[in-house]
Amino acid sequence: MKEISFLRGVPSEEALEAVTGIVEKGYGWALREYGAKLLQYQTPGVSDFNGFIPLKKTLADRYGIVGDPNKRVICFNGGLEAFSMILKAFPRGSRIAMEALTYDRALEDAIRYEHEVAGIPLSKEGVDLDELEKTISGGNVRLFYRVIYHQNPTGLDSTQQNIEEASRLCERYHTLYVCDIAYYELRYDGLKNLLPDLDANQAACLIGSFTKTLSPGTKCGFGIFPETLVDRLSPVIANTRLNPNYPTQAMIHHVIVSGGYDQYLRYLAGHYRPRMDALNKTLLKHLDNLQVPRVTGGFFTGIWLPGIGNEEEFVKAAKANGVNLATAKVFCPGWKTALQKAHRGPFFRLTFPSLQPQEIEEGIERIGKTYKAMRSAVS
Repeated sequence: MKEISFLRGVPSEEALEAVTGIVEKGYGWALREYGAKLLQYQTPGVSDFNGFIPLKKTLADRYGIVGDPNKRVICFNGGLEAFSMILKAFPRGSRIAMEALTYDRALEDAIRYEHEVAGIPLSKEGVDLDELEKTISGGNVRLFYRVIYHQNPTGLDSTQQNIEEASRLCERYHTLYVCDIAYYELRYDGLKNLLPDLDANQAACLIGSFTKTLSPGTKCGFGIFPETLVDRLSPVIANTRLNPNYPTQAMIHHVIVSGGYDQYLRYLAGHYRPRMDALNKTLLKHLDNLQVPRVTGGFFTGIWLPGIGNEEEFVKAAKANGVNLATAKVFCPGWKTALQKAHRGPFFRLTFPSLQPQEIEEGIERIGKTYKAMRSAVS
């Protein structure tokens, strides 16, 4: 029996092969256009501590940001570095809020910086707004971090109303509103996601990445911030790194302005759509008695399996049937018991881009059989 792994949220090998030529052309253009200037620490008019200057302008234009890009946009070595720098800008032990469940690496960073993390439960629309207000209304929560579309690990798409209402709450209670848009442009059903209005809330920011859209190896991310936060982050960044990866940022700038990036995003939508469809169809077929979320894009979905008791026993049983699964413990260690009680069972994350449609179908069928067998044994 071939083992099927739903563990790693990585691009497919076919997608990386397809983008290789685009990346090669971008690097070639960057070195021809800027040469040794990209290989130096900083070059006036070309690069500074906060990134490759033309890319900052390109990102500001792409995301509709008004004002001087050098005062609003910072480029990073990945989206996680952007969040890490924000965390580092606050005193250790600060109180922050995150979704429960949330991106595991972001949670690990918050814990490493010794911040006190409050978990905000999720609803069908996004975050539980009543719980968010209850948590931040005291005025001592420094930031609220969330993944607004195709959320890791649940695959949840927040509604525009939920995104905007959370923004208003954060502004009211002086809490930095950090929206991670790593999966924002990875929608496969033909519709388009919408971004929050950053100009309507001076305490809101976006952090994003080209890791999932272009390639993990290029390792480039960005943040779009209020000017006051750029002023606060800049010395933190300068004291943490001397400079980001200018050649990669110049490559990405060219890929975007040449139209190659949008062309590749269209390719990804067509490439991943059959895998997403296989996931949606097979979840309904084999776990039809559960409220299974409909996936519209991104890399993940999450399932709650009530009535099976111990999650580790289910992982072992699934592995015996040739399936590897990720449990909730890395996505919400401090909140797992309460969440499992609310959902009457454990949570499991499923990834799909690196699997073929037939592998997804076979893997979900095995999960369904394992679940039914364990439920029968428990009852």
